[in-house]
Amino acid sequence: MLIRNIYWLLFTIFFLLNCCGYSTQALIAPHLKTIAIPLVENQTIRPGLEEALTEKLTEDFNKDRHLRITSIENADVVLECQITGYNKIPQSYDADQNVYAYRITIDATGRCEDRVTSDIIWEGPVSAWITYDPNAESEETGIEKALAKLSLEIVRKTITSW
Repeated sequence: MLIRNIYWLLFTIFFLLNCCGYSTQALIAPHLKTIAIPLVENQTIRPGLEEALTEKLTEDFNKDRHLRITSIENADVVLECQITGYNKIPQSYDADQNVYAYRITIDATGRCEDRVTSDIIWEGPVSAWITYDPNAESEETGIEKALAKLSLEIVRKTITSW
């Protein structure tokens, strides 16, 4: 009888502990409803990254639906980003020393401000990289994939850094 009660007690404790502390909701302060995304600044010599990342961020925030895109004047949150680095280096070689994979890395810095309370939500570096096969896809496709990863990381930081 005592052993059965101990098992029930342990089962209850285990059950209660596993039900605590997990949520799939974003950690956004309830007063924040809108976000503005000014044009990303490109500090690299690779043209076009700024427009592509700005577009991708807008698309990803629209998909996420936690914050609605609006103008800077009406925004509760302002997200400013600068692309600080673009790097394409050979990742893998075949037996004849031909490159069969490149690694593209895109570095950025971001600053996300709560304009209602004037608090900085997050600030700092963010980076993303991908490996692509130049025989199967173009460098532009690799850049698109790296920017997609970078954008998702920025959205994640913005939504969960509360």
